[in-house]
Amino acid sequence: MRNPEAGGAEVHLHEVAVRLVKDGFTCIQYSHAFPGCKAEEDVGGVTVRRVGGKFLFNYTVWLRVRDWCRRDAIDVVLDDSNKVPFLLPWMTRLPVVAQIHHVFGRVLFHETAWPMALYVLAFESIMPTAYRRTRVLTGSRSSRRELMDKGFGNVDIAPEGVDLDLYRPPAAAEKAGRKILYVGRIKKYKGLDVILKAAARLKAEFPDLEVEIAGSGDDVPRLKQLARELGMEAWTHFLGFVTEARKVELYGAAQVVVNSSLKEGWGLTSIEANACGTPVVATDVPGLCDSVRDGETGFLVPFGNVDGFASALRRILADPAVAASMRTKALAWANAHTWEKAYEVTCDALLAAWKEKRS
Repeated sequence: MRNPEAGGAEVHLHEVAVRLVKDGFTCIQYSHAFPGCKAEEDVGGVTVRRVGGKFLFNYTVWLRVRDWCRRDAIDVVLDDSNKVPFLLPWMTRLPVVAQIHHVFGRVLFHETAWPMALYVLAFESIMPTAYRRTRVLTGSRSSRRELMDKGFGNVDIAPEGVDLDLYRPPAAAEKAGRKILYVGRIKKYKGLDVILKAAARLKAEFPDLEVEIAGSGDDVPRLKQLARELGMEAWTHFLGFVTEARKVELYGAAQVVVNSSLKEGWGLTSIEANACGTPVVATDVPGLCDSVRDGETGFLVPFGNVDGFASALRRILADPAVAASMRTKALAWANAHTWEKAYEVTCDALLAAWKEKRS
């Protein structure tokens, strides 16, 4: 959670882990190191140990996971694969439950150079075999269908939640100005160039329009250059990494939140925004098509469709009645999502895997 590049998958893992600790389990998390981090610290009762770099962390895990498990007398392993899989059912004899939010597939060619894309795709191609007898958890129905279609045999839904004590509507009844907000990693496959182009088309209609982009990632320089080329540099703000408290303020001040990604396991920012009373315009892809209720809590648009995003944003920005209706439905939708269900499903899967291994 303290990694500057943390996103929805890291939030999910943290929310489940802290609940395991509260229920009496000992949780030890191994993650890759990042600049300025502590090698070991307690985060909400979870012991977090950081080793190796992010690009080769999977090799660190393969070489050392057995030693880690012996050192800490581990009973069951939660394999939280994100990007390059850990394939832990092949690396340890302990019971394993896998958390897989999504696989990238050919989306990788939108994000990175083809040698790296082929490298990750090669690992993804063996995942169904590696996890064939392993309980797999994912965050949405569409992601479950996608994993099943790829050959995963035992996939359950550990639904995403939101911290309703933290994410709340702003006290003020009216939101000042017109702001379009993006929150998340700044990666090429997130499609933020579409948002910038759509916003540029709307500026003449809405002179007070501003775009705020919160998060960090390697696509920031390209997007800043695009903002300059589109003549929107003065009213497009790249905020970098923001705290949870600041994120709530941003959600509350925005008229609409956007998620233009080509690939998501769910889209946690959709529910966070809805909990703050803000509708969402997102790409109609697996994961996001579950977190956004099209026409009720926001709108879904085909990936890369600048006209579609501009039209959907215009409907919310220009029509107070549409915005008010979506605000009401967004709050109701968000209130149906808590982290307790994700915890219950994950805990049940961990205990079942442990009992099966012992029998």
